[in-house]
Amino acid sequence: MPWAFSKFSCSERSRPMKNNPVQLIALLPKRQSAINFTSETREASAGDTLDVETRFTVPTDNGDIEGMAVRFNTVDSYRTEFAPDAFRNIEGRSVPMLWAHDPGTVIGSWSSLQVRADGLTAKGRLNLAVAKAQEVRSLLIAGDIKGLSIGFRTVKDERRANGVRRIVEASLREISIVAFPAVPGSGITSVRTGSPDFSAFLTSVRAASATLKG
Repeated sequence: MPWAFSKFSCSERSRPMKNNPVQLIALLPKRQSAINFTSETREASAGDTLDVETRFTVPTDNGDIEGMAVRFNTVDSYRTEFAPDAFRNIEGRSVPMLWAHDPGTVIGSWSSLQVRADGLTAKGRLNLAVAKAQEVRSLLIAGDIKGLSIGFRTVKDERRANGVRRIVEASLREISIVAFPAVPGSGITSVRTGSPDFSAFLTSVRAASATLKG
């Protein structure tokens, strides 16, 4: 069932749930971690019936993640840095998502790449039909890992007086989720978990309670 419908009604005269959102929350289905909801409050004057409608929906948990793939002008552990225009004309492309640069372990894909002033950002999706992708997602949610690292081919580079190799043009091959990123500041910034957000429902319940209170 894609969604279920629940409706609460209470009278101003009896006030069985006056100013007590907890009583309403207790009526929610037991599997709260597997639902989302939207709510609608119908205003009423004192003495009338006030309806609070709540629609419960199954959340979309599709493995979406976001992150900073590489920071520009930042020296990495290999004494290398990337120029801000190193990945010019990359927007609109997609690249594989790998685990630890292993070409035999593809766990998803990155479908949205954007060059910003501070670095290359990426939005992608773990393929949750792949067992390794499920494992990696669990590690990300737990905070056990969060690093990102890029696989690339150098097109043009230059050596600086301080010995740092500056890559001025490169071809991106893949972006890997790793435990230890080479470039400081590169990593996952968002993991979609599908957990429900009760804030909208609580706001509606408090508004209903305030109306009943008069």
